[in-house]
Amino acid sequence: MADEIAAVERALVRGEWVPGQEECALGGALFECRDRLVENPSPADMPSSERGLWLTQTLVVQALLVCELTDEVLPRWRERLAGSPMVHLVQAYGDAAQPVLPYAARLLAAWQASPPPAPAADLVAGEAEQDTRFWDAHHWEEAQLSPAERAEIELALHRCGDIATVIYAAVTGQTDY
Repeated sequence: MADEIAAVERALVRGEWVPGQEECALGGALFECRDRLVENPSPADMPSSERGLWLTQTLVVQALLVCELTDEVLPRWRERLAGSPMVHLVQAYGDAAQPVLPYAARLLAAWQASPPPAPAADLVAGEAEQDTRFWDAHHWEEAQLSPAERAEIELALHRCGDIATVIYAAVTGQTDY
């Protein structure tokens, strides 16, 4: 799959593939879905983080995105854009995210069943409570996954990022990255 993505990327950068309007709309649909899911991450009751989404939320976003791509987005476009590199890229993105789906389900279920307890109000106040909740959630997430599982997740998310970069370049025409 990596070779196929690299071939599409080369064709894009060399101008051998110039995505049409419908192809750009398909690629844009991936980003629209992702952005909407990121705006309302699940689980919503995780403490806020200055670093962005928690790993749990990132994985749930990926899982929901894969479902939308598979069930709604690709079926709308696959026939109209048969043979299009963009269909291939969006499908490859969904395939690359597959390894994280079981972790998303596991972490979401674990959070719903047993999130870290909120700090006692008499022990912390204001900013200190937020800081304590942040670190409690951080340690909770770390305890949920083994180093090997974290490595697998990191590899899958990195692959998704690589594919998303090619899709973004195709949608925007910015191929000088």
